[in-house]
This record gives sequence, structure tokens and C-alpha cells, in this order.
Amino acid sequence: MSMFGGRAGKVREGAKMKKLSIVLLLMCFVSVLGFSGTEEVDVYAYLYRASTTNSAQLDILQNMAEAKLTGAGEFYASALRRLVSEYPNIKNSTEKNAAAEQAMILSALLGAEKYTPAAADLWLVADGFVEPLVRAEALMALGRIRATTYLPQVIRVLDNLNLKPTPDRLNGERVAFGAIISLEKYQDPSGYLPVFLASAGWYSQRIRTQATKSLPFIAKDPSPFMLEVVKSVKYDYPTKYLALQTIDKAAVDTKNKSEVAVAALAEGQKAVGNDVQLSTILANMRKQALTMINRYKSNDSSLYLLLRKSYTNGYDLQEKILAINAISSQRTDDAADLLSEFLIALNERLPLNRDQDQLIREIIRGLGITGRPRARTALSTVAMHDYTPAIKSLATQAMTQIPN
Repeated sequence: MSMFGGRAGKVREGAKMKKLSIVLLLMCFVSVLGFSGTEEVDVYAYLYRASTTNSAQLDILQNMAEAKLTGAGEFYASALRRLVSEYPNIKNSTEKNAAAEQAMILSALLGAEKYTPAAADLWLVADGFVEPLVRAEALMALGRIRATTYLPQVIRVLDNLNLKPTPDRLNGERVAFGAIISLEKYQDPSGYLPVFLASAGWYSQRIRTQATKSLPFIAKDPSPFMLEVVKSVKYDYPTKYLALQTIDKAAVDTKNKSEVAVAALAEGQKAVGNDVQLSTILANMRKQALTMINRYKSNDSSLYLLLRKSYTNGYDLQEKILAINAISSQRTDDAADLLSEFLIALNERLPLNRDQDQLIREIIRGLGITGRPRARTALSTVAMHDYTPAIKSLATQAMTQIPN
């Protein structure tokens, strides 16, 4: 650089600093002279409109944010509208960065003001700016002002992010975080499933935890959403299993929990394959469902066919025992009939192996738990076969649980 070029650069820099000093001085006068709230906003607005660079405008916005002004929504909206229209034409990197900072501040301020008329421009920021933190702030502002016109767009943003990791994972997470908070603030049930899927998505623990925390604000009762996940072909089995675990922990009516559990048991019995990981997930889902059916009961007419299948084709001894327990807990004639059928079938397979010995003990206990008089017939057959004294004693004890 020549001496003259260096001097010219210093002159330009000096002029810029001088202008900035004037702006800052004027802002000092605002606070010193004690204007009313409206007058203070008017002074800031005048200074902002008179500024010809994004950097200078940014300085003013930062001071306004620190001043915690109220009633400035109209000005913030007009400033954002101007910024959105000028943003595509900004070429200088410094000014581009300042514009991004402006967009973030304006979005936050408009969200705090709950200034609904700014919704369209906030969406343009969320959709058109490249900086992830800017997009996130605009998405959150849309939720805070509950701009329902743009709710489907916010849902679509999160749905698309949920599909797979973004090339830059951190940037993707930042936008996802903004969408999650936005949907939390909307408190609209249509946002529940996207946030639920984010809680089980590819994101870091921080994002997944936030999604889990946001869910109760979106819908108090997750039952219909979890039932949809369990039944729909759109979702994989790990997600279905998570839905089952979620409803079990939720503070909802036990009838709703039972309904989802029966659906999950049916889904867990549909899939077949040689994949060890999938088989384990399916088995765990069925076991969770059986445990819940045992705990919450069910009047579903399809239940006994499902329970029979888990007993007959169970992944392991544990699933078979859980099926027996779930049957007995229903305390119905159908339950007594099904367990009686299992017991009589084992009578015909003597001598029993270790697993079968464990099963007949559980079946005998289960028949007693049903308390149904029709369970007596099967229990009485135990004494007629070559069982150990311990098993015959169990049958006698079970008979005492059944009223005459």
C-alpha cells in the first residue's frame, strides 16, 4: 500500500469513528434528558433511519436492547422489513455480519413484544438468512408471537431436520433448537410429533433433552400421538418402542396406557427377520407392553390372541412368563380358560425340562390369581400327574384363592 493509500484509509476510518461517536453521544442525550418511553423510541428510530450502514444501525439496536424499551414493536417491525429487503444486496462481509446480528436482535425484540404484524418478515428471516443462529432466533420469535399462519412452515423445518444429520451438525442443531422452542411456545398439538421425533433423533444430548422438556408444553396428554407412532408404518421400531416407554411414564389415564400397550404388543409380533438388533428391540418392546398390560389391564377383544402368541412364540422364557402374568392379571373367564389350556398341554409333555417346570409353576399361580371357578378343573389335574410335591402343593394353594 502507498503512503497516500494508507493515509486515505486512515481518513475513512477516522470519519467512521467520528460518526459513531456522534451517534453514541446522541444516545447518551436520550438517557440523560429523561425522555418518556415513546419519545425515547422516537429518538432511537430517528438515529436508526439516519444511519447508512448496518454496523451503525447495529450499534443503535444494541443500545435499544440494553435499554429494555417497551412499545417499540412497530419500529422494530419496520426496521426488520427494511433489513429483509436490503439483505440480498449487501456484499461487504463486515456489513453482512452486522446485518445478521441486526436480524437476531430484531427477532428477539419482536418476539418479546409479541408483535404479530411482523410475522411475515420473521419467516423471511427464518427461511432466507443463512446464519443458523439468526434462523433459530426468528423461528423462536414466530413461536412467541404465535403466528399460526407460519406454524406449518416451522413444523416442516423441524421435520426436514429430523430426517438425517446435516452436513454441518452444529448448524443443523442450532436451527433445530430454534424450531423446538418455537413449537413449545406455539403450544399447538400439531407440533408434538416433530418435537417427539427430535427427542429421539440424531442430535446431541442437549437438543434431545430440550425436546423432551418441551413436549409437556405442547400437549398435556401424549396418548393419541404415541398411539399414532406405534400403529403407523411411517415410524421404525426403535421409535415405536420409545413411544411405548414415553406413554408409560406419562401422567395419563391408565386406559390410554393400556391401549398403546396392546397396540405395541401387536406391532412387536408383526415384524420378522434375522437382524439380531431388531429382534432384541422387538422383544424388549413386547416385554414392556406385557408388563404394562399386567399393570393396567385391558378390555381389548384382541388381547388374548396376542397374549397366546407371546406365550407360544416368546423370544425367551422371560417373555413367556410375562405373558402368563398379563393373562392372569385380567381376572376373567377368558384368562382362566387360556391358562387352563396351557397347563393341560404341559400335562401331556411330562417329564418337563427346566423352562417348562418354571412355566407350569407360573401358570398354576396365575390360575389362582384369576380367582375364577372355572380354573379349578385344570388345577385339579395336577394331582393326577407325576409332578413333584412342590408343584402339587402350588396347585392346592391356588385352589384356595378361588371362591366356592
